[in-house]
Amino acid sequence: MPDAIKIVVMSDTHLDEPTDEFKSICSRFCDDADMVIHLGDWEKVGILNYLERYPLEAVSGNMDDYSIKQRLPARKVVKAGLFRLGITHGWGPPNGIRQRIGEQFGGVDAVLFGHTHQPLMARESGMLWFNPGSLFLGRGNARHSIGLLTIKDRIEAEIIALQGLSGPQS
Repeated sequence: MPDAIKIVVMSDTHLDEPTDEFKSICSRFCDDADMVIHLGDWEKVGILNYLERYPLEAVSGNMDDYSIKQRLPARKVVKAGLFRLGITHGWGPPNGIRQRIGEQFGGVDAVLFGHTHQPLMARESGMLWFNPGSLFLGRGNARHSIGLLTIKDRIEAEIIALQGLSGPQS
């Protein structure tokens, strides 16, 4: 069996530029990743430029500036091993978001999305629904989190709570 594929998944960074804290998170999680997926709401292009040092797959979000929306699609399908991952940011209220997003993708093994700032990991009808939450601006009981997918003969998913983060600086 081939080696596992490590995919780091992040969303809703909401930063103007890479902070030391952001760089530290990237070093910790992304340096040995086979793929890094950002699910939008970067806000400013400096974050995109920084993450391009990694094997990056990405989409734009509703809060992103014009230059990001010009460079990145709102949704796409990414191949990882034998699996197809639908990636998008998401839009609208949290209620019904999975139905709205699901209508955008057919024939995928997983749908990865952000927007709600709340982590989610669920399997329905053999498909993985995955939201890593927000790196710095979690909502509800979730404060700061990042996602990790491990691709082998199946997709294994994990949401990692990040402790002690200060978040974006105003």
